[in-house]
Amino acid sequence: MFEEAFGGKMKGLTLLSSMDAAQLQKETLRIYEICDGCRRCFNLCPSFSTLLNGIDSYEGDVTKLTPDDHRRIVDECYYCKLCFNHCPYTPPHQYEIDFPHLMIAGKRQLALERGVSWRDRWLNRTDLLGTIGSWTAPLSNWLIRSPIVRLLADVIGGVHRDRQVLHFSRETFPRWFAKRTRPARPSAKKVALFSTCLVNYQVTDVGKATVQVLEKNGVEVVVPEQRCCGMPAFDTGDVNAIQRTIDANVASLHSWVAQGYDVVVPAASCSLMLKREYPELRPNEQTKAVARSTFDVCEYMMKMKKDGQLSMDFVKKPGRVAYQIPCHLRDQNIGFKSKDLMECAGAQVELIEKCSGHDGAWSAKSEFFGLSMKIAEKAVRTIQQQPADVIASDCPLAGLQLDQAGASAHVGGKAALHPIQIVRDAYGLGQ
Repeated sequence: MFEEAFGGKMKGLTLLSSMDAAQLQKETLRIYEICDGCRRCFNLCPSFSTLLNGIDSYEGDVTKLTPDDHRRIVDECYYCKLCFNHCPYTPPHQYEIDFPHLMIAGKRQLALERGVSWRDRWLNRTDLLGTIGSWTAPLSNWLIRSPIVRLLADVIGGVHRDRQVLHFSRETFPRWFAKRTRPARPSAKKVALFSTCLVNYQVTDVGKATVQVLEKNGVEVVVPEQRCCGMPAFDTGDVNAIQRTIDANVASLHSWVAQGYDVVVPAASCSLMLKREYPELRPNEQTKAVARSTFDVCEYMMKMKKDGQLSMDFVKKPGRVAYQIPCHLRDQNIGFKSKDLMECAGAQVELIEKCSGHDGAWSAKSEFFGLSMKIAEKAVRTIQQQPADVIASDCPLAGLQLDQAGASAHVGGKAALHPIQIVRDAYGLGQ
């Protein structure tokens, strides 16, 4: 058994990342053998289709999977993590199956073997790209709309010409936050906002809405020094980059946690990183303390409601909302807090539990764009069956994907909103 082979019952990404190539191959074949016998995830994502079809083509012998087969399975994983919650053999089951972390370990091994491509290195530098894009907006926004520029980016850079991208904001969220007028009243609750790179440079109104709703409910908000959560580097197996990111963010956030601040995050992938992946990769007390104090923004607001601290003086009903819950929020096992919060504000919410297929930079890559749009079709079909006034998702990239796949046409061309924007508008707070 796995425990006997590695001298103890060590679990999780820490163990997988420490394996050499031979050990990882042995563990990979062990898990693939179990997946072949189970097949519960046969239609969940491209990786499982490639894996199971490959095994069938080799008459059920997983050892016949070629190096190209293994690379394709790993490359097609976009780390939605749905298979972990879908799997009947996750810890504490004796099989100890953690397929998403196996894929991350596989990406790490591929990064060691073939290096991290220059395309991935640039796409992973979200803070730098955001700084340049915002500083040069609206020129940068014109460039990313230019067919010629997009063709060159596709042919030379491997970024698909048809991939819609979020536009850069001339006024970044940190700049807006620094110059705004702050409430004078004392605050009983204190939040260190991990605003995320998407909010800082592109979907800045999500950050504004988060601050407005928190302050409406008597919460003091600070924005600590921070960098991208590291999910892009994590997705490509760049372990050194993600470890540097963890150390920097934890050092900054822990100083606020030690003062009694909660960490609130408005993007599901980033809250997942702080809550789940950081402690796996850096299992020290500071990292664990930050993880314990981290909340998704709607999770935090519903915690306030449970404590009798949520303001209920909503002045405008949001109407009918088709709400797509992101995969990385589902993986946090916190329930449907965004749905609950929007319903508190008077919305009629239809829950859409379908993956958008975006996953950060994965769907922007030329070789995966078509797959990502095919994955999004299931969510779009479900949305189109629902009468809705607005589409919502906690992930701005998922919202963008749904818009591009045609969901926004169902509600008169209105772009998807973050639930916290819907709640802000229900309070009657100005943008």
